[in-house]
Amino acid sequence: MTRAAHLARRFVTSLRARPIDEADRAFARDSLREEELECWEDLGRADQAESVATGRATIQLLNRTERDWEADPDWIAAALLHDIGKTETDLGTIGRSLATVAAMFAGERRARAWSGGFGRYVNHDELGARRLEAAGARPEAVAWARAHHRRALWPGTGIPPEICQILAKADGEPDPR
Repeated sequence: MTRAAHLARRFVTSLRARPIDEADRAFARDSLREEELECWEDLGRADQAESVATGRATIQLLNRTERDWEADPDWIAAALLHDIGKTETDLGTIGRSLATVAAMFAGERRARAWSGGFGRYVNHDELGARRLEAAGARPEAVAWARAHHRRALWPGTGIPPEICQILAKADGEPDPR
């Protein structure tokens, strides 16, 4: 899937987002520590639904590996919490879409310097990492929140490269290879 197709799919599902059901809420509750769950509960319904879908996809992808990573709850928490910074943006679906398109045209370096809602949205990875760190979330979740959109940061996360690939794929990110 291309980046444009990925973003278009996210836009449509965000517009039609319904509150998650009790099974999905229980999945998040069972996967997160109390301080992490408090952050997760601040997500809007579209972000919660996307978070749960990413968490479940992460489990499926981990189960397909030859390693024994499927039992590690840190990766599920990282998947569920990676977009926590979006709560700091004060933008709805349309505003986020506009910010994404504007950032694509402006370039990442310039867009990360913006102030206001667009700038906060472009920097949601860093904002989320700071929020999770302040809340006392596990280091893997903090590291993935910070690096999930910036592949150049992956080696410094302490997260195995294969796990970074799995988390990105579970989130619907296109494989750059």
